Amino acid sequence: MFFTEPKFNNIPEIRKLIALVQGYELKYRPESPLTQKAMESLGQDRYHFRRKNKFEMRFNFDSQKQSYSESDLQKTYQNYLVELVSDFQNLYAERKRIKVELQRRQREEDELRGYKWPEPVLKKKQFRNQALTYDQKLQQIEEERNKEQKIQDCFAKEAIRLELERRLSIQESHLKEEKSLASRKKIFQELRKKAAVENNKVSQKLKNYRNNMSDQLEEGLRKSKSFQEKLEARDILIQKQRAKQVSEIANRNRKLEEKISHVKDDFENRMVEELFKRQSEMDQSFDFRQMTAEQMEKNKIEKQQIFEQKLNQINQKIKQHQEEKEFELFNRVGQRMEKAEKQQEEHDKQLSRFQFHKRKQLEQRFSRHRKRYQESEERQQEKVAEWMQKVSSIQERIEKFRSKKNEDQKIWKEQRSQSFKDHLENMQFNRKSQEKDSMKYFEKHQYVQSKLKKSKEEQEQLRAYLNISRSKFEKNTLQQFGELSNLMYSSSGYLLKYYNNIFSKLKELEDDDKFAEMSMKFSNVMRITDKKNME
Repeated sequence: MFFTEPKFNNIPEIRKLIALVQGYELKYRPESPLTQKAMESLGQDRYHFRRKNKFEMRFNFDSQKQSYSESDLQKTYQNYLVELVSDFQNLYAERKRIKVELQRRQREEDELRGYKWPEPVLKKKQFRNQALTYDQKLQQIEEERNKEQKIQDCFAKEAIRLELERRLSIQESHLKEEKSLASRKKIFQELRKKAAVENNKVSQKLKNYRNNMSDQLEEGLRKSKSFQEKLEARDILIQKQRAKQVSEIANRNRKLEEKISHVKDDFENRMVEELFKRQSEMDQSFDFRQMTAEQMEKNKIEKQQIFEQKLNQINQKIKQHQEEKEFELFNRVGQRMEKAEKQQEEHDKQLSRFQFHKRKQLEQRFSRHRKRYQESEERQQEKVAEWMQKVSSIQERIEKFRSKKNEDQKIWKEQRSQSFKDHLENMQFNRKSQEKDSMKYFEKHQYVQSKLKKSKEEQEQLRAYLNISRSKFEKNTLQQFGELSNLMYSSSGYLLKYYNNIFSKLKELEDDDKFAEMSMKFSNVMRITDKKNME
């Protein structure tokens, strides 16, 4: 069973269809040539008759992006099974038609060749009540013994024929082997002569090749020495160039380190970097937290206060640092201080803008969270109302079911009482009928016992006759097996005589022409064996 859900088991129609399909699958043999021809005529493959799974049907719906339910899936599966059963029926009908056509063609070809097919014999069916007499049983036993004797004679005839054919094949194979040995000797002598000539040629070519290779090796050694000297000179130049590049890179690195040290001395840039880092860390921590609307407002106020305190501290530090620089570098760096003040003003403006945008973002987030919370509450209320409706409908169904059940129980009790009354009446009627049947049975029993005595006497006579016929048949079979076991050691003339004796008994099985051909073949065997004995 390929389907897996228990829902399909509860449907009687699908069960019947699956049982039909399984019966066809047991008979279905795609490897036989008749089924392949039938499938070709119908334009189908062996994969068409593979029963699909419920999951494959569901996958087809999903791949086509169609909405479906369990009832739709059951209907499609049922329709598919109906189509598959009809396809199996068409296939077996086509297979029978092809088989009948092939038999008809074979019969026509055999009739043209001269062989006549045996006409079908319609046996008369004996009725079960029609009993056989003693003479008819004896005739049946004799017919069966004659059939068995004919079958054994046929086996003996075939064994003799096969033995004679085996001897012919052995003689032919000996002649072929002698001819092949003579031809092989000639071929081996010719091959040896050719091999000696080719070996001389190959030895001369080897000598020439060795001389050429020695000259080439000497020239290669000279060239390799000159090439090695050039490589050493090139390595020295490369080492000098690398030393120059290393010194240049070291000077560049020193200059870069000096510039980096001057840049790091700027205090304002450091403070700005720290502010941005701290602000980014605060934003990241704020984003990753999941809090309610009231907690977010409280945290926002606390963060703003902390941020303002830190800004005041930073501004105080900047002012102190500026005052110290004014005392120390008033005459030298007056212009630089003016630029720093301008940058500070711009920085304050940017911070105020950044704070304003941040407040707007927080307010927007708070409003979004509030809307989502309200929507979720509304959805929950709707779901609760739906569940209440479902619960009320289920309770109504339960009450209806209970009322129906009570009514059914009342009806069942009434029916049971009526059935019990009917049963009592039937029991009384059956007792009267049993008394009548017992009288009839006693009369029949006496009649049957008289017949059984007669049948036992006939059976004893038949057993005696069967034992006698069986003993005769076993003696004949033992004689035939003894003669057939000595076929390998007997002469071909004796085999032909024995074959003629059996063939005289079985003229109905073969024609005279075939026997004439066989006698011509095996007369040649006798001649060949006589020649060998003379030699």
